[in-house]
Order: sequence, then structure tokens, then C-alpha cells
Amino acid sequence: MRRALCAALVGLLVGLVWVATAHAYTLSTTTSESCHERLTAEATDAVLRVLDAGPEVAVPDDSVLRRLLKAFVLPGTERYTDVERFVLLSLVIGVRSPDTEGHSVLNLSALRRLHADRDPRGQYAHALRGPADDGLEGDLAAVRGTLALIQDEVDAAGAETSVSSTADRPVFLEHYGVVQVPVLLGAWHLGRAVHALQDAHAHMLWDAEVKHVLHVLNYVEAVEGSLRPSRDGLPHSGALDDCNRPDTAPMVERARARTTALIVAATARALDPTNPVARDRLALGLSACPDAATDPRLCGWLVYNPPCAAALDANDADAREASCCTGANTYCGSPYLAIARKDPAGPYLGCAQVAAALRPAPAAWMILALVVWGMHRALRAHGARRWWAATLVATFTCGRAQAEADHARPPVFVQVEGSGSALDDTTNSALLAPTLGVGLRVGIRQGDWRFGLHLERSWWVALEYGVDLEPGVVNVALAVEYLYFDDFVRSAVALGVSVLQYDTVLDDAGTAGFFVEARPAGLRWALPGEFHLTFDALSLAVMNPVVREPQLRKLARRTLLGIETTF
Repeated sequence: MRRALCAALVGLLVGLVWVATAHAYTLSTTTSESCHERLTAEATDAVLRVLDAGPEVAVPDDSVLRRLLKAFVLPGTERYTDVERFVLLSLVIGVRSPDTEGHSVLNLSALRRLHADRDPRGQYAHALRGPADDGLEGDLAAVRGTLALIQDEVDAAGAETSVSSTADRPVFLEHYGVVQVPVLLGAWHLGRAVHALQDAHAHMLWDAEVKHVLHVLNYVEAVEGSLRPSRDGLPHSGALDDCNRPDTAPMVERARARTTALIVAATARALDPTNPVARDRLALGLSACPDAATDPRLCGWLVYNPPCAAALDANDADAREASCCTGANTYCGSPYLAIARKDPAGPYLGCAQVAAALRPAPAAWMILALVVWGMHRALRAHGARRWWAATLVATFTCGRAQAEADHARPPVFVQVEGSGSALDDTTNSALLAPTLGVGLRVGIRQGDWRFGLHLERSWWVALEYGVDLEPGVVNVALAVEYLYFDDFVRSAVALGVSVLQYDTVLDDAGTAGFFVEARPAGLRWALPGEFHLTFDALSLAVMNPVVREPQLRKLARRTLLGIETTF
């Protein structure tokens, strides 16, 4: 029940900030199931069979990588050796890199910069139109640009695989942020090529047999709000990105088969560049199928409508009219057109979206009017000026009486409180990094100063690949507080130790670092008996249980609510 409630609340937060970030076959995230990773992992058996005949791959002696390989297990890979997992991990990091470049999927500013890149190759990495790819010529340019990018990545993979070279690449780890991890460069480049090929089946409109591309979608101008469909193409479709929809199954199946074929062909060519069979297999896949070809897995992985391409190259207006696919002929009757028109991309926070979000329903206007009218009648009936004056006098009188009572009480105080935060300001972290906590503070008072011991348990919510409440840390600190404005306001600082309470991907439970907290201005209200209600709207807490690199650090803006008593 607690985990379900936590998931529901976090889901609401994700929904509030998740603005137009879907940009491809979905990655494995909190809000989506894996498409890219799943399609890639299903091809790994074939890859590993090819690699068995190649040079021996050594796993780098890197502590972060070694710990990561132990935790990296995809379905069907439970019995893989460290070398096999290293190859697969490198491939998956490469597949994810065009969408994240190693950042969190909840680092919205980083994803915005990456996905709205106006460089044509930035869009071709996702099989989309570049900003200058207009009209039918833009369709052809986008397909050829995507093919060229795939070829470049395959060439880079071949150059690296032949010498089994490695290099560090950024990877996001939950709670750690972006860390550098050694990867097998050949597999990493191949993953980037695979990403573009897979995206072609989600960002391009295909014929019924998923044999030829009829149209290429547009993302960058759609999110900028400048898209004109007749010129720039249809906007990117979130529905086509869903690899679990029954009506996209033919394209997903073809993407799966072509992923395996590309990986096998590219790996075979890289291991033996002089082998003509390996060279021809890859060249055949990246070009149109011969007339006699019967197996679409072996050739023509990404081909634009051949009659239209010929008409455009020849600048033949009549042939272009007869063979090319546009909105005027409903894109040659593509069965995927209806899906492509669902869930279109649009401006992140364009005027239309903001206006729609802020436009209340008619019932809301009625309720608001009734509330305002009721407040107006109440103030008129009791005298608005006398009411406000009485409120101010009562506030200051109670505050002074509270201060006198506080100074008369014994100096020992005890406070129990709960805390929560949603955002994390750590560099290269996720925008959403919630924490939940309970704390106990015990101390003595000397004049306007209070000194005490602070004990706290903080749970951390994991969001990158699913919603999970993790054990977090225990914080133990010395605290100093200062009371002012007749003891109604409290400022406090705490400094101590933060101790990790569970085994993470990289560190063991019991690892200790430091804890610092600052509470600029908390409020205290007297309650019946010897109690006070305390409220800190904003505090800054640094929980840093691992201080060596890569550090494990939470920089949380927290809100706290507590009950305090003296004796």
C-alpha cells in the first residue's frame, strides 16, 4: 500500500514536469517500457556467436565497471560471463546515448537541448527531418542523411572493433548522477547505428509491407511551433513510438529483424574487413533490395519510395506527381497514417498549451465566484477593517505571550518532525529526486540559543527505471538554533555524519560521509499544553554518504513539519 501510494504521488510529479520529452522508440524509464533495449538485447545471442570467432575482449580493470556489470542483467542474460555482459552493456549504452548522452531521462533541460538540436545530423540520429529538409526533397534528404549517419557509425564500429579499443562514456546511475564508464568502442558505435535504424520504424511512415519509406516526420520545428505540414512534414508522433501497440506490430517486427541483421553484418565485417561476403552483406542491407530478393531481413533496411526517389533525382514533375506520397493522396494509402496523426509533438510551453492548461472549466469559474461572494459578504457583515485590526493585534499579543511562556519553561526541548523534497540541485542529476524523512532533535536552551543532537532517517525515491522507495541514509548531527521575533521564528544549522543504509550499484551499506543542513527561517506556533507546531517551508540539506569519486550526494530542498515540547 505504501509503495503504491508513493508510486502514485511520484507519477503525479512526473506528469507535471514531463513536457514533450518522448522522442523515439521508448527507452526503459519510470514512465515507459523498454523498446530500444529490448530490441537490441534480442539480437545479442547472434552478436556473441560472431564475437566468438574474433579477437579476445578484455574487461577493463575499472572498479565502477566491475560493480556495474554485476548489476547489469537483462532477461535472458543471467548466465552471461563478464566479457559478454561488457559487450552487451557497451551496446546498450550506445543505443541509449542518442536519446540521453548519458543524462537522466528526468534531466529535462539536457534532453531539451539534445532533442531540439537544429543540426541536421542531430535529427538524423533519430531518423527525423532536419530543419532545412522541406517538401518531398526533404523526405529523401532525411532518409539519405539517416543512412549516411548509420554508415558512419558502422564504419567507426569497424575501425574500433578490429583492435578491441575502449574509452570512457557517460552513464547516468540512480542517485550518483552522470559517471564515466569504460565501454567497448566498437559496440558503442554500433549501438548508435542501431538506434537510428530502430527509430526509422517509429519516425517514418512506411508502406503496408514495411518495405519502403513514404514520408519522414518532423520534431524540431514541431516543438518550436513553426511547423507547416505541407512544407515540413507531419509532426513527430508519440503513438508511433509505442512499440507495444498492436497496430504498430508489423513495423516493430521488421525493426527487430533488421536490428539483428545490422548487428551481425556490421560485426562480421569489422572482424574481417577483407571478407567480401561480410562487406557485401552490409552493403546490401544499406541499399535497395535486388528484384529477386525474397528475404527483407538481408537487404533494403531503409529505402525511400524508389519511383519517387527516381523522379526527384531526375526532376521529373510528371513522375513525381504520379509516384510520390503526400497529404493530397493520403500518403499513398499508408495503413500507418492514422497512427502517425495521434499524439503529435508540439511546443513545450507554447501559448496554446499554456492557455489550455490555465483555462478553468465553467464549473470552476462558478465555484470561484461563490467563494469570492461569500468572503465579501462575511467581511461586510463583520466589518473588514475591525476584522483585520483584531487579527494583527491578536497575532502580536499571542506572540509576546508565547515568548514569555517559553522563557519560563525548563530549558530541555524535544522535537519530532517529518520532511520531504521533490527536486535535486546536484549537477547532472535528475530534475525529480524525491526524499522522505523522519527526524528527532533533542537539546537545551540558553537564552535565545538552543543546542542539540539531530537524528534523522531519510528514504530516497528511485525514478530512472521505475518507482522504488530505497533505504537511503541515517544522518547524525549536532544542531544549533537561534530564536527571534519573540521566539516565533527559528534559524538553524546542523553538521554531522551521513551513513548509507543499503548496497547501491557501486557502494556498500555502512559507507559514511558528511551531512549538512541549513534552515533559514522556520516558524513556531503554540499549541495547547507544552507543545509547539513547527514548520520550515524551505531548508537545504546535503546528504553525502560517499565522498570519493563517483560521489553519492543528495542536495535536497526540503519542507519540514514537526511537533516540539519542553520539559
